[in-house]
Amino acid sequence: MFDHRSFATPPVAPALPPRYADVVLPRRLHRPFTYVIPSSLKGQVAIGQSVIVPFGSQDLHGLVTAVYDRLPLGAPEQGLKAVRCLAPASPDHLLTSSQIDLSRWVADRYAAPWGQCIKLVAPFVDQVDRRPSRYRPTAQGTDNSSLPEGLGEVETQVLSRLRRRPKGITERTLAQGDKSRVMRALQILIRRGLVVRCDDAVVPRAARAKKPPSPGAEQAVFARLTVDDLPPPLEAAAWPDTVGRALSQDVYGSFLVQGARATRLWCLVQAARAAIRRGRRVLVVTGDVENAGRLAEALAAAGDRPLLLHSGLSARERAAVWQSAQDSSATILVGTRMAVFAPIDRLGLVWVEGEDDASLKEEQSPRYHAEQSPRYHAREVARRRAFCDRALLVLASSHPSLESWSAVQQGEMTACVYRDPSGFPRVQVIDLREYSRETPAGTLLSPPLYEGIQEALRQNALAILYLNRKGFASVLHCGDCGAMPQCDACSVALTFFRRSNHVRCHYCGRTKPVPDHCTRCQSLKLEPVGSGTERIEEAVRRKFPLARVGRVDGETIRRPADARAFSRLLAAGELDIVIGTQMLFRFGLQARAAFVGVPDADAGLHVPDFRSAERMYHGLMDAVELALPAHAGGAVMIQTRLTDHHAIMAVAAGDDSVFLQQEQAFRQMLQYPPLTSLVRLDVSGTLEPVVAQAAGRWAALLRAEVVSAGNRGTNAGDGSPLLQRSTGFGGETSSIVILGPSPAPHAMARGRYCWQILVKSLSLEAGKEIVVRTREVLDRESRRGGLRFDIDVDPVAMA
Repeated sequence: MFDHRSFATPPVAPALPPRYADVVLPRRLHRPFTYVIPSSLKGQVAIGQSVIVPFGSQDLHGLVTAVYDRLPLGAPEQGLKAVRCLAPASPDHLLTSSQIDLSRWVADRYAAPWGQCIKLVAPFVDQVDRRPSRYRPTAQGTDNSSLPEGLGEVETQVLSRLRRRPKGITERTLAQGDKSRVMRALQILIRRGLVVRCDDAVVPRAARAKKPPSPGAEQAVFARLTVDDLPPPLEAAAWPDTVGRALSQDVYGSFLVQGARATRLWCLVQAARAAIRRGRRVLVVTGDVENAGRLAEALAAAGDRPLLLHSGLSARERAAVWQSAQDSSATILVGTRMAVFAPIDRLGLVWVEGEDDASLKEEQSPRYHAEQSPRYHAREVARRRAFCDRALLVLASSHPSLESWSAVQQGEMTACVYRDPSGFPRVQVIDLREYSRETPAGTLLSPPLYEGIQEALRQNALAILYLNRKGFASVLHCGDCGAMPQCDACSVALTFFRRSNHVRCHYCGRTKPVPDHCTRCQSLKLEPVGSGTERIEEAVRRKFPLARVGRVDGETIRRPADARAFSRLLAAGELDIVIGTQMLFRFGLQARAAFVGVPDADAGLHVPDFRSAERMYHGLMDAVELALPAHAGGAVMIQTRLTDHHAIMAVAAGDDSVFLQQEQAFRQMLQYPPLTSLVRLDVSGTLEPVVAQAAGRWAALLRAEVVSAGNRGTNAGDGSPLLQRSTGFGGETSSIVILGPSPAPHAMARGRYCWQILVKSLSLEAGKEIVVRTREVLDRESRRGGLRFDIDVDPVAMA
């Protein structure tokens, strides 16, 4: 094996049967490895083929990405290992060149190991049943004319047994009796080319799936909405002609569709029908499982029953969907972010529903024990797929991301805004500074908000309270010293739940009884601070004892059975008041509420994340969409202490531009995406001093690279200078700013410490180049304390 990138001459397309193959292994490896194709496999190994190869002391599945007849000039053949055998054919083990290219693009775009990116297009490649290896005679070993000379008695006996069983015999069967002698004999036979060890009995578990699951079964949990329920929205009447013209050109194009959920669904169905009429296939990607199921149900009216792909399916079910997609047996595939890599040919339409949803980005969990890599964004991968397949890309949302809005402003996308002003409820902003809290403990329910709930109850209508914070209170607080109970493993404050009388860490999930005293000063004055959904529920039940109240959050909806129970109550009209977090938006509520209250609109704003205002705005707009239109009596009441915040003002005015223009101005002033590029580097490990030292080392290497490149307008310290273009090494280059290192916002989780570094640049490629170069240096250096160096290109969450 060798790193073929070290040689300048690329492999030449072979005219003769190839003798060498480049194989990518599904591990944290950045490059392929070169193997010799044995004579027994000549003409059988091709690009996209799944093979079994030796790697260290193991035999691993790998995927062939290149084959050639001669090695690059200067590359040594000595020491190259041979391919063991072909892996069994299965849908994800036969890759097309476009799938291989997509995995390579993801690796380059997100500075991720190609070995892990190849698993995105071949997700079951290393999920195998570990069956015993078999030993088989080679063509030379099966020549029965005579026994080869120089074989000992044991070698002769073993070869004779294998000749009688050409399909192979397992090691365990062969070694019965004297294992050591038999194993030595096998090694001699292998060296002489008479026997080969092969793991072709290693069968992917998922490949044995028989039938893809039906999308309808699980969606009985949620409110259904089909295209027949949707009258053509007047504001989107021009969409069928618009999308028809775009699809007829058979070139890449992109649209941003903005409108209410029902309008977007109608537009999706029209676009899917238009693509199918032209003999093209449709890929729909969304951020969560529940929404994927609803979309699949609605799209059933547009053509063949859609395939549904998401992480909630078993491995065998996902493999069945994968195979059906590859066999062109369905015209539509709907799924979560993994679906963007599905093997779909003749792709005509790529639709990303809820393009602003943060769950479309594969992020590093705060639980640093588990690694998610590569950290790709499904929206950007969808853009790449549409471009390569000359398909139409549609990004859809009721409130577009700032990135997509900026793309429209720059002429990179066409906006189709289908908003019906008459469908907007009446929005009232309540300044919490004008009202004292109702109880000593504080409930954040002002008199106007109580009156809004009361009015909905008088009308026998539904009232919804949205607060994106679960629990009775955010934290417990010592009244004497100010300390808060924290998780021992994660060093974050524990959330208090009164009903079950426990505190829980929402990073590692650890739960323990409520402490009876402060661990710092031994005081007994531990009091709840802040309001969560449980605390709001308690206040509402106390104020409206006869009302039927339901709560929807991660504590009450833990299993599908919980979701079914809630859906039945809601559909039967057996709930008067619903209190919930963002989980409310996952249910696709059709029973829109007469009153929607937001007790604390500022809850998510005060976090160390430059996207916090955008997330707050999107959450508020989703809450507004739960209310009936104003002409039907719908009202929304938003409580805040920041009445002049641009997100609050935009929601009150029902005007996206109020928020987007002001937010873009702030981002430009602070030089954050989408106006600049950002890469976050995470250094984590079990020993904090070692982690801090390694983070400092990485930052020093980065700053040295910046200086050596001759960038001006950068800073070697920890400040935030303005980025500016400079003429440096090789002409005009992008300036780069290195920020940090510093402890991550959640500096420890599950016993692992984390420090981070931020790399800002005007050019993403310039920033990535120095990151990749310095990471290679760190990878070569010794590691202590279980160090890991992770790269997050275009991070969505900073806290």
